[in-house]
Formats: sequence, structure tokens, C-alpha cells
Amino acid sequence: MIKRAKEGFVPSDEQMALWPDVSGNDINGLGETEIRRPSPIYWQTPELTPFGPLMQFFEDHAPRDEGLYKTQMETDRIRSTEIPPISSVRIEKTSSEWSILAKQVAIDSGAVAVGITKMRPEWVIDTFDVPYENVITIGVAMDFENLKTAPEVPSAIEVIKKYGEAHIVSHAIATWIHEQGWNAKSYGGSNNVPILLIPPAIESGLGELGKHGSIINRENGSVLRLGALVTNMPLDYDSPDSFGVDDFCMNCKACQNACPPDAIYPEKQMVRGVNKWYVDFDKCLPFFNENTGCGICLAACPWSRPGVPGNLIRKIAKKYS
Repeated sequence: MIKRAKEGFVPSDEQMALWPDVSGNDINGLGETEIRRPSPIYWQTPELTPFGPLMQFFEDHAPRDEGLYKTQMETDRIRSTEIPPISSVRIEKTSSEWSILAKQVAIDSGAVAVGITKMRPEWVIDTFDVPYENVITIGVAMDFENLKTAPEVPSAIEVIKKYGEAHIVSHAIATWIHEQGWNAKSYGGSNNVPILLIPPAIESGLGELGKHGSIINRENGSVLRLGALVTNMPLDYDSPDSFGVDDFCMNCKACQNACPPDAIYPEKQMVRGVNKWYVDFDKCLPFFNENTGCGICLAACPWSRPGVPGNLIRKIAKKYS
């Protein structure tokens, strides 16, 4: 039985013995008023972060489930797929034409959302550099029935599978860009991604930030996994999309109440110079590590339920009309 917040989740001694002498919230910049680049903290090369031993703990304590193993192996295979070389012949089109075509490649490859914006320095993790300034962010939809089993194995399989699909989409776009004679670098959405994914996704109109710290999309709610690539292909930039999520989350406590380690802040926090929703890393990670990942907050979010986002948007619009 899942321990809820009111029962007081207590991490194992084995895990906490690996905890570094630093707060993950401090690494993330909680309370900092100046904008800066983020530092690596999790799902990076273990040597880049003091939480590397905790990443190994997660791997060592994953369930010995055949479906989980096969899904992870397939996602690893997809992630390692080589992008074909750049064509020696560069095709010229307008930025508007390229944007339309790139988005169509994304949709045809499995994305349910795609946006384009200009890279900002504060989105690039400080141990990495990115070669191009145009960033294309894509979203693939998770299956709610699988997600709502969180933190059980079917939910973990769904998350890993969707990260694989995000890599398929970003690889497909990068391959197509190379065929046109332009440069691109595909990052997918997991393992050593050198940029934050949520900020460019928000800036390019994929959704708004929810209280649970993940993006909420107009059509797909919180059941979205992100991927990205960067390119020097000339592209038009999209605008942010606002449809009432921020005000909704201020009054909603669904994810906050559902979180077993009580990691979701009830109010926005200042993080590296930005006032935003934030999840307490030091509370979230221990539960995540001992429960095959998590996702309870996303499953509890009203926006996640099939057919609900459209109804919520209409109610919000009516409220403010």
C-alpha cells in the first residue's frame, strides 16, 4: 500500500546513507533571486552531480520486471540511434516555410505538440554547451490508464516508453533537417539532456507550468513527456499559451494532497531568479527512488483525465468572461 503524506513517508537508511552533504534544493537554486544557468542534479552522468550515488541506488532497486527491462532496452536502443550526416546541398526556404514543414515532421513522427523558440542561456545546464540557438520542443502523450497506476511498474513502463517515443520524434526532425542541408542536434527527453525542457516548451506555447512542476498542455493536460532538438535552420518563433492553468493551480490542491512525501509547495517559490511552482527535491527524490519512480502528482491532476482539459478551459473562460 502506498504511504500517503499524512502517514509520513520515511526513506530507508540505506538510501539516506548515500545522501550527499548538500541540499538538492540549493543546487536547483531555491531562494536565489538572480538568474543563472542550472547545475546538473539528476539523470546526468553520475560524476557530474553529488547525487550520482542516488542514481545508482535507483537502478539497483528497480523491480526485476521483464516488461520494464525490455522497455528500457528498447528506449536505450532508440536513444543511441545515429543521425545521418548533413547533406552537402543546402535547400533554401523562408523561416515560415521551414517552421510549417518541421512541425509537420514532428506530428507525422508521433508528437501531439510542437513549438519553436530561441534558446536562452539560463536554460542550458552549466556543464554543457549547445551548438545552435533555435530550439524545437515536442510533446508525446502518455496513456492515462497506465499513468494512474503510479508508482507501480505499469506507470514506470509508460514513462520509459514515452521517453523513447520523444527520442524517435526528435531524431526524425533532426534527420529531416540534415537532409535539407542544415545542422541539428537531437536531445530527445532523457539521460544527459544538456538543456531544461520545460522552460522552452512553455515559451514556445506547449502549455503552462503546473503546481506539480510539470507542464500542462491545452489538449493533453499533464500526461505529456517532452523532447527537444536544436538547429541553425531559420525558423519562426512561437508565443506562450495561457489558458488559466496558473490561477487554477493556486486554488487546486489535488497534486499537493496526493504527494506521499509532501514535496509540493502550496505557493510559488523563487528559483534562480524566477517565481514559479516548485517541487521540493529533497523530499521528492527519496520516495521516487524507492518506488520505481513516481508520477502520482500527474495522475492526480484534474487536467490529466481524458476529455477534461477542454471542459476546464471552457469553465475558466466563462468564469473570467
